[in-house]
Amino acid sequence: MTDLSALCPKDEQVWVTYYNRRNELLFFLAAPATASSTMAAQTGAFSLYAVTTGARGAQKAKKLGHGRNPTELEAKYHVVEKIHE
Repeated sequence: MTDLSALCPKDEQVWVTYYNRRNELLFFLAAPATASSTMAAQTGAFSLYAVTTGARGAQKAKKLGHGRNPTELEAKYHVVEKIHE
């Protein structure tokens, strides 16, 4: 199991995680730790991160983008297609 607190920036909280068929974490969606879903949507505060695993097995998160609509972020970065690969 992945320790999301180590991957997610300290001022954000994980809202949604995306795993592939092999149960590997590929992406996560985050928003400010103090924001409600309405506030996050109004401020464009949702962020999508890609999770990569290095040669030594250490995982890192790379911010792909941010926006008001999580489903638009999913479409822009082809999340659904990548989790079904």
